[in-house]
Amino acid sequence: MKKLFSLLLISMTVLMFSCKEKESERFELLTGTSWEAESLLAGGVDATGPGGLLEGFTGVARFKTDGTGTFGSFEGEWAFNSDETKITINSETLPLPITCTIIELSSTTLTLQALVPNPEDIMGDPITIEMSFSAQ
Repeated sequence: MKKLFSLLLISMTVLMFSCKEKESERFELLTGTSWEAESLLAGGVDATGPGGLLEGFTGVARFKTDGTGTFGSFEGEWAFNSDETKITINSETLPLPITCTIIELSSTTLTLQALVPNPEDIMGDPITIEMSFSAQ
């Protein structure tokens, strides 16, 4: 009886470790490389200059598998929505979390789009930002 119990216990342990859920393809594409900012637009205009809305996003973005990352000069957390069509980026140094629609995600290209508050519009109309990255 002890041998049967030991065999059963070993079998269950092996099954538990072998059934680890595989990450999705989109997760692997996003976390498998570093992303170099190519184009950062706000309202269709380059927003990377001094004081620009996306100045802090210039450089490299890295989405780590543990849900943390660096996004240009920002450090914080990121998360997919349930169907992996959007990414939310949150950082203590950002005024609010940014939820971006994934326009393109491939092994070479990441393109994100979001509506964010426009700091220059007192009426509160949001501005569209578009961020394009290439794999390093």
